[in-house]
Amino acid sequence: MNKTIFLFIALLCIALYTSAQENNRIKLNGIVKNDSTYLQDINILNKATNLGASSNQNGVFTIFAKEGDSIAFSSIVYMNRSIKISKTHINSKKIIVYLEPDYYQLNEVMLAKKVFINWRDAAVTSGTIFNNDKISNSKAPDARKLTDPNAYAGGLNPIALFRMLTKKGRLKRKERKFQQQEVKKLKNEFPSKIVNLYGRDFFKEELDISEDTIYLFLDYCENNGFLNFYKSDEFVIKNFLVNQSKKFNAIKN
Repeated sequence: MNKTIFLFIALLCIALYTSAQENNRIKLNGIVKNDSTYLQDINILNKATNLGASSNQNGVFTIFAKEGDSIAFSSIVYMNRSIKISKTHINSKKIIVYLEPDYYQLNEVMLAKKVFINWRDAAVTSGTIFNNDKISNSKAPDARKLTDPNAYAGGLNPIALFRMLTKKGRLKRKERKFQQQEVKKLKNEFPSKIVNLYGRDFFKEELDISEDTIYLFLDYCENNGFLNFYKSDEFVIKNFLVNQSKKFNAIKN
């Protein structure tokens, strides 16, 4: 009887302690992205509590955590990543996580299934054509052009004339649209490109940015016009990052 009571009290204490620990955690709103693409169905797990969530179609998720907790992000398409909750996360109640594609996964293989039909037993409609040769696929000749020698001497085709007059303008619009798409692509890839080019040690040692807040810092820079430097030289980019890191660290601290 005494052992039963002791066991009950011990379990009650564990439950109360766990509840107290959970009460110390706050609700964090998060977003999972790859460049400018919001990622859906990413698995999110707080390793300290073994409680998790998943991102919706807008990349949004919520999770309870406190400073020091490790949050794991996993997917079969993107590389797994773990974020340690810092004071910045707790103060802003916000997490922005960037995931990179897992290039080491096997390429999808599509197998075409062959279907064989026993035509001797197949019922077909009268007039069905089984094989189309060049003659059956070709357009019937224009009888007027074969019999009228003046058929080729007709007037101007208004549609052809319009296309000829507007061809230069259409090509310019097409080229302008292509250039706009290229600029947008370069801007979207710019933050990840900077991380790969300079390395994470640059952010930690030169800018005093912790590894788990690098992409949060880049998101802060993006809001201050960072993407406009996508064609700038290295000196201008690094000077901008140094100035922004001072402001970011002042806010964080």
